[in-house]
Amino acid sequence: MRNRLLAVSILGISFIIGSILFGLFFYESRQPQKTIRVVGLATRRFDSDIIKWRVTLARSVGQTELKKGYGEIESDRNGFVAFLKAHGIDTGDITIQPVNTNPVYSQNGGLVSGYSIQQNLFILSDDVGTVEKLALEPSTLVDKGIFLQSSNLEYYYSKLDMLKRSLLAAATGDAKKRAAEIAKSTGDRIAKIASAHSGVFQITEPYSTEVMDYGVYNTAGRTKDITVTVNVVFNLH
Repeated sequence: MRNRLLAVSILGISFIIGSILFGLFFYESRQPQKTIRVVGLATRRFDSDIIKWRVTLARSVGQTELKKGYGEIESDRNGFVAFLKAHGIDTGDITIQPVNTNPVYSQNGGLVSGYSIQQNLFILSDDVGTVEKLALEPSTLVDKGIFLQSSNLEYYYSKLDMLKRSLLAAATGDAKKRAAEIAKSTGDRIAKIASAHSGVFQITEPYSTEVMDYGVYNTAGRTKDITVTVNVVFNLH
């Protein structure tokens, strides 16, 4: 009888202790998780390693001189390509697009008085220095009788995806440092990341304040700044 009472007592005490522990666990699980939301920032400067040179060759001829105009454009194109090859530009880096011909109308009666003939070419090369120098010194082409109606340079970076991944990691690290400082001031410590969301990349000329919701990719300059923000929520304990 005494053993039975002892067993019942032990069972009752165990049940009470278990109920208390479950109650504490249930209470803790119902408590809202303390979190902190911060924005991390990372910026890096880099130099482009790909250059694109867009060129338009143009000739204007009279109404009966269309064939002559085509011959002049062909001569300009061949001379321009030879000029590029002479300066070490590979043929595979040169893209030649079809000739465009547009009628030119006289002011009296709207009759066709001649034609404007254009041909677009572009050079895509990793020899940034050479292409840039050729584009910025057009006098050599003028001496050869080759006239460019338009000339435009664009700069790109072949390792951009790798740079973006590195920048996201840096921005997340910056967010962690900011969160740790804020949490420390309130007596808390940061734990795991609860959520993270990256903003769009802004690729601009150095020291630019240009920012757009959908991102920026400035191709006008050889040297660029790339910036990204990361919105991170950390759990606290």
